[in-house]
Amino acid sequence: MDMTGLFPLLWWTLGGATVLGAAVFAFMEYQAYLLRTSVTSVPGGLRFTALGFTVESQHSAKAIKVTAKTGVYARQALPDGEEEQQTGLVATSFQAAGLRMEVSRISVKGVDESAAVPTGLSRIVFTASDELVRKAAGKPASERSRLVLDSVPDSIASDFQQFANGLRVWIDKVELRVEAEIEALRQRDAEAAAAALALLIDPAEDTSVALTEAEREARVAAQIAKWRAVAGFKGSSTEVNYDARGHIVWFIDLDPAGRIILHAGKRTFHGSLKGALVVGIGSELEISVLEGAQEGEDPRVARFRVLGGATPESRRAWKERLDLLIQGLGPAARENR
Repeated sequence: MDMTGLFPLLWWTLGGATVLGAAVFAFMEYQAYLLRTSVTSVPGGLRFTALGFTVESQHSAKAIKVTAKTGVYARQALPDGEEEQQTGLVATSFQAAGLRMEVSRISVKGVDESAAVPTGLSRIVFTASDELVRKAAGKPASERSRLVLDSVPDSIASDFQQFANGLRVWIDKVELRVEAEIEALRQRDAEAAAAALALLIDPAEDTSVALTEAEREARVAAQIAKWRAVAGFKGSSTEVNYDARGHIVWFIDLDPAGRIILHAGKRTFHGSLKGALVVGIGSELEISVLEGAQEGEDPRVARFRVLGGATPESRRAWKERLDLLIQGLGPAARENR
């Protein structure tokens, strides 16, 4: 065999193998790069970095910042705002208190539709509400938001889950501090309301002396503040009716989260609307609620007639608003026999 032609063939073979090996190595390195994650310290927190998104804890602001090249971000103003949605590049921050992070595997039905087949991809969902933070300030929730990151490789999602577990410990501590602030605020409001009521209502007062409108309103405000302090929340929709001595005849205070304070017939209720029923009776609304359910007792149906003297349009609007909230909470109340 002519050796003159063998050597070039050998060199071409070795060269081709080297190029192929380099290409395979480069491909493997590229795949590793796509799945690479890191957790680094940044001023005031930690940052999780993966191809396509970063998540950063900001301890001083008590917030989580998320930046993603591709995501679906939705935000809704409460109580009745339209949901706004943004798709594509997303950069947003969530309050740590009230934030939930969930990681789930994406699977599809098999050919025979008998078993789900893993796709190797996961979904990461951030869900947040400012209810807890706003409650600490004595205000109702103003918004809720959600960010969805789809088609995240399982290995990246698994690494993020470990990072999220560490964040959860910090978030729990933040929420405990906020809840302590809420309890302190409730106690301050209760003490202030009790003091104001003691000053305003004198058991030995001369009922023959008429009160001014300002004096009646002051008594009403003090009583409402006391009920709200005991209930631990303040509604965003309120109606009240009172007599010439500033004593409340009926009162309704509705929280968009589905809680309510009711007073009528010298009885007061505060709690969830779950299981409630609303009917129109003459020129009033009768609201039936379940008493005792939150304390673990056998629930009892209690009925409160409110909005007497209000316009038909106002009663209709209240009924629609209440029915909408109740439908999202549970079945209607039934009388215990």
